[in-house]
Amino acid sequence: MLDHATNELLTRVGPGTPCGELLRRYWHPVGYSSELAEAGQTKRVRILGEDLVLARTGNGGVLLVQERCPHRGASLLYGFVEEATIRCAYHGWQYNAAGECVERPFESAKASRVCKKLIDSYATHECGGLIFAYMGPAEQKPAFPNWDILVRNDGVRHFEVQDDLACNWFQVQENAVDVTHTFYTHSKYFEHLGMRDASGFGKPFKRFGFQRFDWGIVKSWEYEGEGRGWGNLMVFPNMLRIMTEMHWRVPVDDTTTRIVWVSFTPNADGAQPPADEAPKIVRQPARTDSAGRYLMDTFMSQDAMAVETQGPIFDRSRENLGASDRGIVMFRQMLQEQIDAVARGERPVANVYGGAPDVTDLRAWMGGYLPMSCAPDPTFRQQREFGDIFDESHVEYEIPANSPVMRA
Repeated sequence: MLDHATNELLTRVGPGTPCGELLRRYWHPVGYSSELAEAGQTKRVRILGEDLVLARTGNGGVLLVQERCPHRGASLLYGFVEEATIRCAYHGWQYNAAGECVERPFESAKASRVCKKLIDSYATHECGGLIFAYMGPAEQKPAFPNWDILVRNDGVRHFEVQDDLACNWFQVQENAVDVTHTFYTHSKYFEHLGMRDASGFGKPFKRFGFQRFDWGIVKSWEYEGEGRGWGNLMVFPNMLRIMTEMHWRVPVDDTTTRIVWVSFTPNADGAQPPADEAPKIVRQPARTDSAGRYLMDTFMSQDAMAVETQGPIFDRSRENLGASDRGIVMFRQMLQEQIDAVARGERPVANVYGGAPDVTDLRAWMGGYLPMSCAPDPTFRQQREFGDIFDESHVEYEIPANSPVMRA
């Protein structure tokens, strides 16, 4: 349970909020490269409570600036993109990627020469078919991590797109460190509908636990039967890594969250696809019926029910946690620690400082493999057995003998 003040601290993401300041220290996906395939194309973006415009410049780059022109407030979405600048379609004021106004037609020559920063602008980076933004202080900008799932070229990438979630990002990410919901929300509900659940989530539990590591939290659980387990990663602050998938929970604003889902299918022979082959975008089916009732027939609709029905921002002063919620408590502690660290002027964890790595591969922290929607990876050699994972660093939960999910 959290008091009201702490709940506000951990959920509000707009400019100037403590959590918003922390989240702005990381790279977040804001668009797909295919959406800006041609020079001059623009796209409206809302992230962390800010309304912005992405634009493909004439030199092939991407600039990200506030949507409203500071002159008279017209939208730069309709602006003219000229080389590395964008010009407002209302009166022609022109801005570069640094947010400087480099030309003001109809003003004096002296006024037009003043390169004063008039609009908010943010750094961008393209990788693996995604466009990322960094919205924090320029002097504290981390290197882009070059996630393996985005830079590998021995398989095929695709993006799974779904409607935005009508709730705060924090309750969506808490679900990423909630082990026990998989038994009822997913497996039991598929069983209830008479559908086959290929995840294996309904197997009798043996044990599960949580472990902090440099990039976040390892959550692991083991089923009855040798070699049947699962170990995936909550990558701080708002990612989930599941073998050959990576999901970002992007805070659009305080009450809206966008899931950016990347799946990578390795080629069994390691062959590379054509260099010009763009990742496919797959649209997920609707989560609700025409009456607004959750269909509950996919993982996405089941998770959406769980997080959206808590309300736009869940009031955690009304919750009653159990011992099995240790992963959620661990994540809350980690988030509050890093908010405090940024407030002290320190760098937050789970970032790359200095030169950009060739690749950031966290698979060594995973253990076991339970086939789900993600593809097996022939390049991965499991380095940690479950006996190694559940060591003294793990906060392990012992399932009561009378639990309906306990092994027989």
